[in-house]
Amino acid sequence: MLVDTGSSVDILYLRAYDKPGLARKHLKQVATPLIGFTGHSIHPMGIADLDVMVGKGSRIVTVRAYFTVVDIADASYNSLIGRPPLTALRAIVSHLHLKMKFPMPWGV
Repeated sequence: MLVDTGSSVDILYLRAYDKPGLARKHLKQVATPLIGFTGHSIHPMGIADLDVMVGKGSRIVTVRAYFTVVDIADASYNSLIGRPPLTALRAIVSHLHLKMKFPMPWGV
């Protein structure tokens, strides 16, 4: 998963959507292409609203993300998380330290 603080769209690659056996018929149709993502226009497969679990061990929080599912074979990660879920998490991202912190009921 790539955290991209400059993206207003959350991206999930089709191979990652298919892997757990999610049915493509549940994708919500979208007519608007993505422009500028790979340098040209991409027509998404649809929108998937999925829960994203963040944390480790027993300290996990869940946030809802609305992923735009795209069929691109040569990406080096499974998904891209943009500003909407980061805002929902109230996350602070440090690119210098490759860390992300966010408040949880038991601390940061």
